[in-house]
Parts: sequence; C-alpha cells; structure tokens
Amino acid sequence: MKSDVSIRARFRTILAGVVILLCASTAGAAERIKVVATFSVIGDMVANVAGDKVDLVTLVGPAGDTELFKPSLADGKSVAEAKIVFMNDLNDEFEPWLEPLLKQVKFSGAKIIVSRGAKTYTSLEERAPRSKSGEEEIDQHAWLDPKNGVIYVRNITAALAKSDPANAAEYRARADAYIKELQALGAWAKAEIAVLPAAKRRVLASHDSLQKQQRAVRGRAGASHPTDPAGGYTCAVPRQHHRSPRHAASGQGDRRLDRRHPVR
Repeated sequence: MKSDVSIRARFRTILAGVVILLCASTAGAAERIKVVATFSVIGDMVANVAGDKVDLVTLVGPAGDTELFKPSLADGKSVAEAKIVFMNDLNDEFEPWLEPLLKQVKFSGAKIIVSRGAKTYTSLEERAPRSKSGEEEIDQHAWLDPKNGVIYVRNITAALAKSDPANAAEYRARADAYIKELQALGAWAKAEIAVLPAAKRRVLASHDSLQKQQRAVRGRAGASHPTDPAGGYTCAVPRQHHRSPRHAASGQGDRRLDRRHPVR
C-alpha cells in the first residue's frame, strides 16, 4: 500500500514538473518579439543579430525578386502582427509593394530603414540604366560594400535593443561578432586585390551593383562599359542580364557577407 502511495506521489511530482516546463517553454516562446524582413539579405542580418530571440519572417526569399513580389494573405498577417518591419527603402522600384501592404494591414509597429546612413551611389555615378521614368535613382544594393553592411547591422541592432531591452546585451554582443566578420571580409577583399598589379585590375561583372564592391576594395570609381574598357576597372556584361531575378555573382563572393541569398 505504501509502495502504491509512494509511486503515485512520485508520478504527481514528475507530472507537475512537466507542466512547469511546458508552461515555461510556452512563456518563453510568447516573449519572442515578432519581426519581419522585406527580403533575404536583411533577414540574414537580423538572424545573425537576433538568434533565437525573435520570431522572424522574411517576405522575399533567396530565390525571390523584390520588384516582382506579390504579398500573400499569410504575408499580410505576418506584417500585421510584427513589432518591427526591417526594410531597405533606397528606391521606389525595389520594394514597391511594401507601403501599400503596411497601409492595408494597418501596421502599427516600427518601420526600420536599415540602410539609413549608408553610402549610396546614383545610376549616373555608376553609368547604369535609369529608372523607368528616366530619372536618376539610387542603387539599392548598398549592403554589397562591407562598410555599409556594418551600418545595416548597427541599425538592426539598435532597433532590436530598443524594442526588446531584456535581450539588448545579447543583441549587441552578437552584432559585435558579426561586424567583425564583415570587417574581416572587407580587409580580405582589399588584400586580394592589392596583390594584382594596378595595370591589370579588370573586373567582369554581371550587374551594375557590383561596382559597390569594386569601389570598396579600390577606393575609387572606375566602371566602364564594353565600349570603353580602358576607362576604368569594371566592365559590365550585356544589358539583357541587368534585370535578371537571379544575380548569381552579386554578394555571394564570400558567404560571411551573404550566407545563402542571391541579390536583387
């Protein structure tokens, strides 16, 4: 009899412990703030800074095209529930669906422009095609310069720390480690280029945005088109590739900068 009582007591203790653990797990999951990144590069940066402390949804995945993207009902729900939406916001053609979506779902959280403070270039400076309206536009691929990547990460970190102060110290620690990776990447690229004699530094690029990397490692502009190869250091490939949804070489030379995402 005593044995039965003892077994039941132990069972109740174990059951109570399981309930406590489940409640703690549920509470921990509920405490994670919901955040949205507009596309995969920003999503990767947020993931590096936040780890498992946030519930992250990335709207445009690594095989997607931010200019052609059409939000689904599920995307709208994710945005409506998010505390933060992280966006690039460098020209109107890059995330044209975002503002209408925010208004449609009555988004009330924080809109964080991760590119704020980044060094940008216009299509004129890059000798790139103008926008459909014929006006000068800013190249949206600012993150391809590792220095700008650092700025993106710092903006992301500041927003997360403000919205979730309980985990601010962890966000900053993770960001510091990630920034060191980006800075090491920039230093590595410069060292690799420096090995080549200046007269032989010619780069064949599949996209105008790669001139950001050229400027970052050379410190000067030097883009040229195939008709003027002697005018600088970067030679663009034929224009039919300019709007391809998969820019295979963009931002993927080193996966420390962009671990799994093609550029758009």
